[in-house]
Amino acid sequence: MISFEIPLVIIVNLLPKIVQSQTIITLLIVGIVISKTLIGVLIYFLIRKNRQLKVEQLKLTTANSILSDQAIRIQHYNEELKIAESFKTKVLSIASHDLRAPFASVEILLAIDDISLVDKEELKLIFLNLKGQVARSRTMLEEVLLWTESQLRDKLENTENCNICDQIEAVLGIYSLEIQRFNIQIFNSVNPDFWVDTHKGIFAFVLRNVISNAIKYGRVGGTIALQLIDDQHDRWELIVSNEGEELSLEVLHNLNFVNSWDRKKAENNQGAGLGISLCKDLIKRIDGTVKFENTNGKGVSVRISFPRKVYQAVS
Repeated sequence: MISFEIPLVIIVNLLPKIVQSQTIITLLIVGIVISKTLIGVLIYFLIRKNRQLKVEQLKLTTANSILSDQAIRIQHYNEELKIAESFKTKVLSIASHDLRAPFASVEILLAIDDISLVDKEELKLIFLNLKGQVARSRTMLEEVLLWTESQLRDKLENTENCNICDQIEAVLGIYSLEIQRFNIQIFNSVNPDFWVDTHKGIFAFVLRNVISNAIKYGRVGGTIALQLIDDQHDRWELIVSNEGEELSLEVLHNLNFVNSWDRKKAENNQGAGLGISLCKDLIKRIDGTVKFENTNGKGVSVRISFPRKVYQAVS
C-alpha cells in the first residue's frame, strides 16, 4: 500500500498563504455583504424619498387645482359684481325717473292759479293720469325695495305658508280695471286648496309682472289662462298663458338668457324691461326660474317654477 506524506516543512511554508487566502475571501464576503446592505439602504431611502416626492407632487397638484378653481370663482364673482353694479345703476336711474313722475303732475296742479277754472273733463284726465303715476310709482318703489333687500342678504329666509290661489286673485284684483278695459277673460284652473311654503313677496312680485305683461301684450278680447303643475316631489310650476302674437326665436332667447333691460333699450326704447330683469334676479335667489315660450300660434306662455317645500290641503 503506497502512502504519500507531505513534509512538515512544506505545510509550515504554505500555511501563511492559506490563512491569507481565507482572510481575503472573508474580507471579500464581508465587503459584498456590506455593499449589498448599503445598496439596500440606499434603495430604501430612494423609494422613501420617491414616495415623499409623489406625496408633495400630489399636494402641489391639489393646491394648483384649488388655486385654479379659486381663480375661476374670483373671475366669476368679478363678472357678477360688474353685472350687479351695472344693474344697480339701471335700477336707480329708472326708479328715480318713475318716482319723480307724480311730483311733476302735482306741480302742474299747484301751478294752476284757479283750479275751478279748469275744465271738468280736463281735470278728470289730470287726476286719472296722476292716479296711474302714483300706482306705478308705488309698485316701482315696492319692487326696488324688495330687490334691495335681496341684495343685502345672501339668503332670503322669510318664507311663509300661503295659498297660491289667494295670491293670484289678489294680483288679478290690482289689474281689474285693465282687464275690464281690454275685455280680457281670465281662466284660473289653480286648485284653491294648494298651499306652499315660499317667499310671498317674491312670488307676488313675479306674478304681478307676468300678469301685467300678459295684459299689455295680449290680444284685446283675448284670454289669460293660469294653470298649476305639481310633481309632489321636487318643484311646482305656475303657467300663465295669454292670447297674442308669438315671439320670435331671437326675442325668446333674449328673454330667457339675456338681460331684458338691454334688449328693450336696444330694440325700441319702449318700456324699461326692468320688471323682467328684477323677476329673473329675485326668483333666482329662492332657486326659482322664469321661462318664456310660444304656445303653438296662440300666444305666449310664461312658466314660473319654484322649489317644492310644503304642500298642504286645507278644508
